[in-house]
Amino acid sequence: MDEMEEELKCPVCGSFYREPIILPCSHNICLACARNILVQTPDAESPQSSRASGSGVSDYDYLDLDKMSLYSEADSGYGSYGGFVSAPTTPCQKSPNGVRVFPPAVPQPPPPQQHLLPQPGSLPPIPRNSCITCPQCHRSLILDDRGLRGFPKNRVLEGVVDRYQQSKAAALKCQLCEKSPKEATVMCEQCDVFYCDPCRLRCHPPRGPLAKHRLVPPAQGRISRRASPRKISTCTEHELENLSMYCVQCKTPVCYQCLEEGKHGTHEVKALGAMWKLHKVVRDQISHCTVKLRQTTGLMEYCLEVIKENDPSGFLQISDALIRRVHMTESQWGKGTLTPRMTSDFDLTLDSGPLLQTIHQLDFVQMKVAWFIFDPASAHPDIIFSNDNLTVTCNSYDDRVVMGNSAFSRGVHYWEMTVDRYDNHPDPAFGIARSDVLKDVMLGKDDKAWAMYVDNNRSWFMHNNSHTNRTDGGITKGSTIGVLLDFTRGILIFLINDEQQGPVAFEGLEGAYYPAISLNRNVQVTLHTGLPIPDFYTPGEADPTGSVC
Repeated sequence: MDEMEEELKCPVCGSFYREPIILPCSHNICLACARNILVQTPDAESPQSSRASGSGVSDYDYLDLDKMSLYSEADSGYGSYGGFVSAPTTPCQKSPNGVRVFPPAVPQPPPPQQHLLPQPGSLPPIPRNSCITCPQCHRSLILDDRGLRGFPKNRVLEGVVDRYQQSKAAALKCQLCEKSPKEATVMCEQCDVFYCDPCRLRCHPPRGPLAKHRLVPPAQGRISRRASPRKISTCTEHELENLSMYCVQCKTPVCYQCLEEGKHGTHEVKALGAMWKLHKVVRDQISHCTVKLRQTTGLMEYCLEVIKENDPSGFLQISDALIRRVHMTESQWGKGTLTPRMTSDFDLTLDSGPLLQTIHQLDFVQMKVAWFIFDPASAHPDIIFSNDNLTVTCNSYDDRVVMGNSAFSRGVHYWEMTVDRYDNHPDPAFGIARSDVLKDVMLGKDDKAWAMYVDNNRSWFMHNNSHTNRTDGGITKGSTIGVLLDFTRGILIFLINDEQQGPVAFEGLEGAYYPAISLNRNVQVTLHTGLPIPDFYTPGEADPTGSVC
């Protein structure tokens, strides 16, 4: 998650995004920062006249932006607007992230008759013919009459930032607690382990060799993990000797004792520091690759967080931009980022295969199954849909089946349904089904569905009309039913109000399954998808039968 942090920071202020808006070039910026870098243009200047005066047409003109017009200056690409009355005469400033940005435009003094007091709490109006330059790609844009209100708000990015900040503020947990880890109270710098008080007394007693270990508060331990001091390298053959020379023939660092023993005595050797400076290009390339790797990892983590958002409209609002960024990142890695720029004196081989494979797998067409909706096309005709097909009920007293619009065949998946209405104690069923499941009977009556049906007091598991594992505990209005499908072990688990309901419901599941439910007119439920796996469950663990959330 730490690698994603740069993706969540505004390129102008360097802080986490606050009220981010999406520019037509697909980059994001805080709303307040956007106001700060606006530049006012003369009333007589228009996009058409700017093109006629020598400004090149932006390659983003294909975007449908109503009255907005994109352009960039052909000579610099930074949109410096030479000759404009209100153009800044000072050079571009730099944001905390090192991106060039323009200083706020100096507003023109209003005529005397316009000296009116602003309303309390109101923002200053956007000047007419204002323009804004993206601080990342330097594309320039003239705003229309809507001003900054014409840019969509990035609700998904706001949600990711909120979750990230909450996770950073979460307490550190003990790493040795077997179940329900307690909050850590200390961290041992030598063991590099976080302990709660009981585990520290049991596993790290303050006596013997462990008495010399340094215990620090958890927050300090997290910082020291990130910024541990660089250790001095010692010779592998002479552990007490530091590496201080470099053997040119063997292409390896050596110590003085290696030279004295004669193994490298006749070889050409140079001072290690001198060779380090001589091969500065190595460090430059490693630094460049490290930055690109960090940025790519951050982008992938951000994409995965975006997929978790249970907001289809917000996701579709930014998905095209993310797909373009993924393709751009892939092309950058393929165009020489990892090509060694070295002489034969020093060999550097970087294995980019796993990274490129991960980038290729970051495909939004495949990842759409991370969130889904109910499918009207395959549902029984009596099913009633609302809330963008996330909420369903029925107009019949008989049970009717509705499935999700995506099938699962591998991985671990978790989704929930909240009960919006529950009258006269019906028994809706929740689970998974094949595509050819019967739609006019309760889910689990045939051999094409695996389900849990539940009333206000108890629940049962059902497949092929076989009822098993009666378990106390029912549902009411407001209850939440969770479904956990793990293809790595081929099992299905159910939860009610965040607690596991009964043992593992079904095992040996293989193939493609659709999320499914059956209900009648006395029940209405709302679907929530793209959720993280419950904390109690670890895919592949020995036996979660007795686990609780």
